Amino acid sequence: MTTFQDASLGFAPETVFGTFVPPIRHLEFVDEGLDLKKGIKQGQGLRVGGRVDRSGRRVVVTRDAGGPVKVEAASKGLGLWYQFLMGAGTSTLVSGTTYQQLFTLADIMPMISLQRGLPRVDGTVACHSFKGCTANSVEFSFPVADLLTLNADVDSRDVDLTQSYTSPTYAANPSLFSFAGASFSTGAITAPTATALASAPTSLGMIRGGSLKIDHKLKQDRFNAGGGGLKSRQPVGKRDITGKITVELDTTIDFVAAIIADTPLSLLLNWTAGALSTGLETIQLVLPEIKLDGLPKVNGTDLITHDVSFTVLDNLTAAQPVWLVVRTADSAL
Repeated sequence: MTTFQDASLGFAPETVFGTFVPPIRHLEFVDEGLDLKKGIKQGQGLRVGGRVDRSGRRVVVTRDAGGPVKVEAASKGLGLWYQFLMGAGTSTLVSGTTYQQLFTLADIMPMISLQRGLPRVDGTVACHSFKGCTANSVEFSFPVADLLTLNADVDSRDVDLTQSYTSPTYAANPSLFSFAGASFSTGAITAPTATALASAPTSLGMIRGGSLKIDHKLKQDRFNAGGGGLKSRQPVGKRDITGKITVELDTTIDFVAAIIADTPLSLLLNWTAGALSTGLETIQLVLPEIKLDGLPKVNGTDLITHDVSFTVLDNLTAAQPVWLVVRTADSAL
């Protein structure tokens, strides 16, 4: 019997923007806030006897949807979701049953259909199908002593209540990436390849947590004549990539001097989990160049920690401003 804990969220890549495709993957999601957005205009013409707005003068001139989706970073089953969030992805055999997935930014973002299953009180499932979905942004959050999570802001063209519900299927026994398996470093970045992880020589053991946000700056208001009040496909704008790390005040890396001098630094964020046939399950966020802001302040009588904001830049010579690298047992995205 279906219970209130049996909510589901599945997705599949679309081939035609806004044309629904039944889910082929399902997320073990933490939370979601997908909602319908109606652009309503209420006629204001005066009429004898009219004391409130008239029902026959209310018009829905535009309609779209979207909202947040939060997922814990897992070692299997998320390749297509990572591609949706980043833009482009590949999967390459490393050796044995170990594969490396490499994700980069794309000029044209992928489009997907999302299907939400909501258990009713009587045990049946209400099915909401969101069509023409594109990731407006994603934030990777890694608080101290906690899990790595992916917080997506999804923009959708429309909601469809006529599609059949697809029963969920999930990846078998994925590991979660957590602060216990985290390591951070800086220095001359060795960029990842299709089969090799990235590396950087200088450990940053004083980092206590942080976040990284990639904002794709989608053009979300393409409501054009002939579209029936629905938007056209959302193109990418000039991206903003920003983040924050909390560090203990230390001399290992003089963040204060780098802030004052506006010195460029690199940042490699690395998490490992279970064993693979070759090496460990791994996630990396690779940032060839960041610049820092925010001086430390006195913290009463407590340990001084320093909230360092940073902006990711293009590095002039690096092939990418950011890579997402995943080592997994999944043979395909």
